[in-house]
Amino acid sequence: MTKSKVRSPYPGDCQGAVSLTFDDGLPSQLDRAVPLLEQYGLSATFYLAPRGNDWERRLAPWREVARAGHELGNHTTKHICSRAFADSLDGKSLENCTLEEMEADIVLGKERIQQLAPDQAEMSFAYPCYSTYIGEDASRQSYVPLVAKHHIAGRAGFLEAANHPLTANLACLSTWNGERSWGPTLVGLAERAATRGRWSIFTFHGIDEGHLAINDVDFEELCRHLQLHSDRIWVAPVSQVARRILDWRSEQ
Repeated sequence: MTKSKVRSPYPGDCQGAVSLTFDDGLPSQLDRAVPLLEQYGLSATFYLAPRGNDWERRLAPWREVARAGHELGNHTTKHICSRAFADSLDGKSLENCTLEEMEADIVLGKERIQQLAPDQAEMSFAYPCYSTYIGEDASRQSYVPLVAKHHIAGRAGFLEAANHPLTANLACLSTWNGERSWGPTLVGLAERAATRGRWSIFTFHGIDEGHLAINDVDFEELCRHLQLHSDRIWVAPVSQVARRILDWRSEQ
């Protein structure tokens, strides 16, 4: 049977795409975000950091989230960030991390997530603290190639632009900061990107939880709008959008 041609980076008559992403596996994501997504018929990507010896027990509830059609993504096991977020020079940081150490952490995180979601065909990655480098000064270098080696896509930082399906670097995708945002602002960003044929990725942490929270009313406003306009805006996990874009690019 001949494979059907992918004529558009988006299915049907959709003009653009949106991916809703969540970092760190916070309790409010299970308690509030997942039920809201199910209420509005949306699927999302949840980036988990399966750290510690008891990671499998702690993350066991996420198995059902994966079975419900959401993507579980890799956020590494150690979640190493820049020492700029610390109060001292002690401890592991991106500045004193090697590419070998980073790759080992990426691979271990992916293996553990695959154990939680064995039926998941492909997996995307989220850079901890949105940083894509290791080392400092003259030794500073990107680890984007490592992400490209092990994942179909990587979500990076806030580049203040939606992703163009033809030109975006899939291993270093830009995202909108959904934290502390108003519902109308999020809706406007999704609409502006869709009318330009772009792919918007939104990053969230807690729903009414923690210092990087969004109010549940504002998050629900975005979900409601996306459901109402699903004929124009395709909402799907990061790995699914990346796969369709790759297939579409291969035929250009």
